[in-house]
Amino acid sequence: MYSKQSTNKEVVISTYKANMLALGVFVVLLLVLGFFFVWLWGAKNLLNGLRFLQNHVVFMLVVLIVGVFLHEGLHGITWAMFCKDKFRAISFGIKWKSLTPYCQCNETLSRNQYLLGGVMPGLVTGIIPLIVSMSIGFGCLFWFGIFFTAAAIGDFMVLAKLIKVKPNMLILDHPTEIGFLVIQPPK
Repeated sequence: MYSKQSTNKEVVISTYKANMLALGVFVVLLLVLGFFFVWLWGAKNLLNGLRFLQNHVVFMLVVLIVGVFLHEGLHGITWAMFCKDKFRAISFGIKWKSLTPYCQCNETLSRNQYLLGGVMPGLVTGIIPLIVSMSIGFGCLFWFGIFFTAAAIGDFMVLAKLIKVKPNMLILDHPTEIGFLVIQPPK
């Protein structure tokens, strides 16, 4: 890990703000995409998906838990592809204070490598399921996609800040917060 002297910038986001924004995004996506889903496929498909989840709570909880592991695993798998030490450079855990699961890459990555690892979970567990559900009218998948898109809001907030970083800079996951450190590459 790099010392504080080689760190050009520290970029962090608030867990509270990320959670509040995620709640807002969930509501907006539900209203906007729910309207289009109903318009395309009828309210019955959307409500049947919700009823199925209500009637199969254990299944829903298993899917949510697996989804959380998949979300964090997608970060780790993607980042590990670019790390010198592969999976030895990746750590997983839970920040108990905020009940936030995390994946951390302990090696520097290029901005674009970090960006790819940051976007994968929201894309694979949220946006793609939403697109598929809107295409085929599968209500359960719609709810899954809405939830996991909203759950990726913290990642998207970090990535929105990352896009402003020069492409030639190195990125290191922040050791204690949600965010990253910008590192000047060696010359």
